[in-house]
Amino acid sequence: MAKAPPKLSGLIKTGAVVPATPAHELADIPGPGASAPLEPYAPPAADEAPTQEAQATAVDSHSRRNLTMLGVHLIDPNPLAPREIYTPEMILNRAEDLRAQGQHDPIHVIPNPNATGRFIICDGWTRVQACREHKVFESLLAEIHTEFGMQESAWFGYEQNEGRSQHCDLDRAMFYEKLIAAGEAPAEVARRAKVSKTMMSFYRAYAKLPEDVLEIVRLHPHKFGATEVYQLAKLHDKAGIRKAVALANKYASEDQTQRWLTNQVQALLNPVAHKAKTSGKTIRYANGVYKQRGDVFELVITVSAEQREAFAQGLEELLELAAIQPEPADDDVSPEAPQASS
Repeated sequence: MAKAPPKLSGLIKTGAVVPATPAHELADIPGPGASAPLEPYAPPAADEAPTQEAQATAVDSHSRRNLTMLGVHLIDPNPLAPREIYTPEMILNRAEDLRAQGQHDPIHVIPNPNATGRFIICDGWTRVQACREHKVFESLLAEIHTEFGMQESAWFGYEQNEGRSQHCDLDRAMFYEKLIAAGEAPAEVARRAKVSKTMMSFYRAYAKLPEDVLEIVRLHPHKFGATEVYQLAKLHDKAGIRKAVALANKYASEDQTQRWLTNQVQALLNPVAHKAKTSGKTIRYANGVYKQRGDVFELVITVSAEQREAFAQGLEELLELAAIQPEPADDDVSPEAPQASS
């Protein structure tokens, strides 16, 4: 039985992003080995034919690829989409590119097993949304893959997206979670994605973040990689949501490094050890060296005969501020002098 789908509500905010797929649709994904019967492909009706003649010339009638012009209103999102976030700016930019340059490559789809005459996207969802929202084209050149099931279509889209700059660790992490929820074993997902077990545990940390932290990550997806998110998840687990939110906000708003974030988490989780380890310095002089490590101070220095008395007096005054006199031992107490006998 497939696991329950991961909660992705923190990734979907009204107006801020366009979700790839509503999370509740994940429950309808066939599990591994399941094969819903595919309806035979029915070409678009005459009233759905494309109007852009330049696009139609891209179809190679001698190719074995199943290429056709497909109405964008017939294309549904993939519930296992390898990308989660599509910003309005991203969709607008793609619309402007399509208007200026046309469509260079086909989108990729599979027949929708639950709706005859409709299709599910494998790759090209940004272009579909651009055409729908900004009225660029009514139809796009599409390659129909009847050889793919739902999960294979998602893996195809993942491989296409891996070469694109917009693809980020957040997209990868949520894609892996959806596959695991659909029944794929985590080890198999890691193998196909070509990531180590350790790295997979980092990716899975996204699903462990509370919604407040995930919202910050979602707004800065390229800044919060899997390593940063793993650290935030660890902080949330051991120190609570308030510290995790505060650190995530600070990291998002400042120009800090991954190492800085890791050090901050270590300091918050173990402040005493971190202070002892990091708050230290060494100063070397021509006649000695001064070291400070946490609460421990060391001084080795040679003082000239002329300065010796003044230096000793100053040092003893400093010692009176911090040095603690030891408790006297019993045998250190001088006995009272005996009374003289008469």
